[in-house]
Amino acid sequence: MPLTNRQYDAVMRDYDRRQYQNYRQQRTRQDEIYRKIPRIREIEEGISSCSLEHAQRVFDAEPDALPALREKLSALRREKEFLLKKEGYPADYLEMHYTCPDCQDTGYVGRKKCRCFRNAEIQLLYSSSRLQDILSEENFSTLSYEVYDENQQAAMPAVIRTCRDFADTFDRDFRNLLFYGPVGTGKTFLSNCIAKELLDSGHSVIYFTAFQFFERFSVSSSGEATEFIQRYEALLDSDLLILDDIGTEMANTFTVSKLFQILNERALRRKSTIISTNLSPKDFRDIYSERLFSRITSSYTLVKFAGSDIRIRKKISGSKADGKNERQQKFLHSW
Repeated sequence: MPLTNRQYDAVMRDYDRRQYQNYRQQRTRQDEIYRKIPRIREIEEGISSCSLEHAQRVFDAEPDALPALREKLSALRREKEFLLKKEGYPADYLEMHYTCPDCQDTGYVGRKKCRCFRNAEIQLLYSSSRLQDILSEENFSTLSYEVYDENQQAAMPAVIRTCRDFADTFDRDFRNLLFYGPVGTGKTFLSNCIAKELLDSGHSVIYFTAFQFFERFSVSSSGEATEFIQRYEALLDSDLLILDDIGTEMANTFTVSKLFQILNERALRRKSTIISTNLSPKDFRDIYSERLFSRITSSYTLVKFAGSDIRIRKKISGSKADGKNERQQKFLHSW
């Protein structure tokens, strides 16, 4: 599902806007420094003249003059850096500052789309921004052991360490996770915790429930591998794909083949995936085939969730608290 021309133009206009803002901000910094340290304007003019002279000497094949010019350039740059630091400015204060240093706000590194371009592409195609409201509430900083029952409190520290380690080492270690266990034991919450960490560090994340995921493929039944890859390039190339509640959809030969195709292609690209399911490993294998199960068990870390339903327990606890508050109010009013 590539971007339409209109969507592509919208992304590129945003890069044009960034470049213009970068230029204006650089000019503002230059004006500030030229007022405070007039000598720096003279130094920059000297660097420019010296660089032109250096290029001319190279063109005229005058190698004997080059060492002296290089030393002069170095001396001017050292003086400039010294004056900036003396007044409390960083050495690169007058340089162009980019929103994305990798592509210098062009969207491309060479002929390849930059990571920041792919993030913009994913947001347009898959509305990943819908995660933001959820992630403001569901992240590692809001995680509390109080929501777990006694058995979960004993088991969850190891599970949470696995999730934190996955996020912390994401750029160094290629890994995939399979969360399995009963409904309401915290699988989606910890998926969201990981998503928040990666989005905050500039990675691209796509989240789908099983229903959303397979509904996206229902509009096209093409089996051509090349067409499939071209159509779903952004999905296949996102840094992390989260598939939530796998097993709640109506599984059939079509859904199983699409799931295998996606997981296999992402594995070949070394792009990480997190799958969460309420199914046991045995039930997962029976529903999705030995072939798919073998792919997952060979390249995924299986993380077991257990215990009672957190949502039901919180609801019961909340109801009890409301009842207690109501009785307290009645008692106070009786006085």
